Amino acid sequence: MNTVTFLLALALSAVIGASVVLWLQLRRRDEAQNAMSRLGARALDSEALLLRRLQVAAHDVRGLGMTLHGHADQLADAGDRHAPGIATAAADLMDLADDLQDHTIPGSTVRVLCEETVSLGDALDDAIAAVSAAIVPGRRQWRVAPAAKHIKLRADRRALRHALTRVLSDAVRTTRQDDWIDISTHLSSRGLAVVIADEGIGTVRSSTDTRGSADSRGIGLRLTLARALMEAHGGCLDIEAWTGVGTRVSMIFPTARLLRDGAVAAG
Repeated sequence: MNTVTFLLALALSAVIGASVVLWLQLRRRDEAQNAMSRLGARALDSEALLLRRLQVAAHDVRGLGMTLHGHADQLADAGDRHAPGIATAAADLMDLADDLQDHTIPGSTVRVLCEETVSLGDALDDAIAAVSAAIVPGRRQWRVAPAAKHIKLRADRRALRHALTRVLSDAVRTTRQDDWIDISTHLSSRGLAVVIADEGIGTVRSSTDTRGSADSRGIGLRLTLARALMEAHGGCLDIEAWTGVGTRVSMIFPTARLLRDGAVAAG
């Protein structure tokens, strides 16, 4: 019971603290924007610093949300009555992290990639390790198709890791303790698709439903950053989700970015 009480207190403190951080950061952002007209280049530097602070705050809040989510999984397995409350607090923190992150993605920003040859297998291993560590003591089972291990892409290593981590984190968010998350690859006329599929709760809409863009808590909006990073690579992010069935996210890279010799086997 001491552990449960601690987690509930931690969740409440985190929600309050993160809300204060959001309010302060947004207030500072407004102040920076007002100063921009007066200070010119100095205001631009202030805006860049503020965006960086928002990025750090979003990362920290999301990490805490993932950790609470993992504890909620473990408590739910034990039949603890506090598990739903902790899971709700975790979801609120991750939603708040999404809101913070949204303020760091100006629509007119042109992303500059630092391209190099990247092993998809290594990038997946890094992303899975980061997400798995974030939800301890929660657990997910990862099933990576062998074909994915041998693929090499021309990509920005850091941006690819960020995109993969965000998509895998969302898969964790919609699944439960020890659920399976499958990662496979498929080559088509559209390019190389890295497919992340789970059998979690899904949603009532797919990305092809234009009403989905109005849902501020929908999967598509939670993956705004991942979509932006894919578009910077000349690719796209497709989402299919069904209530009670699960979610399938396809990260599609242009064929020109594929460097592996030979055909890509379907995984």
